Amino acid sequence: MALRDAESRVRFLGYSVTNAKLFVFTISAVLAGIAGALYVPQVGIINPSEFSPGNSIEIAIWVSVGGRGTLTGPIVGAVLVNLGKTWLTGAAPETWLFVLGALFVLSTLAFPRGIVDLFRQIRWVRPRATAPLSAREQA
Repeated sequence: MALRDAESRVRFLGYSVTNAKLFVFTISAVLAGIAGALYVPQVGIINPSEFSPGNSIEIAIWVSVGGRGTLTGPIVGAVLVNLGKTWLTGAAPETWLFVLGALFVLSTLAFPRGIVDLFRQIRWVRPRATAPLSAREQA
């Protein structure tokens, strides 16, 4: 998080930002390789259309709807967007891409941190039960 939020401060504290970024990039490449290895048996056959820009944009929308910076955000976003895709492609297949674009714009404007953060804020806003006043506080 320090690299993401305050790179110059990390460098000022004496850490090698280049080595840290290289380490994070390597770990993400390993995870992407594992994900690709698990994706092939799931799909069965791989062709170039599997890696079209539309699929990448849809994944970015999953993250935008669910919430960035958390593990559960993209999972919730993927489930919600795919449920909507399944329902809408059956009901009105020609409008799915328009709805997907509108969903991205609305989630970016209305919920910049995603649905997961909205639920987190609601949880903290809800009133808490107060303890009864003691005899000393009542006087």
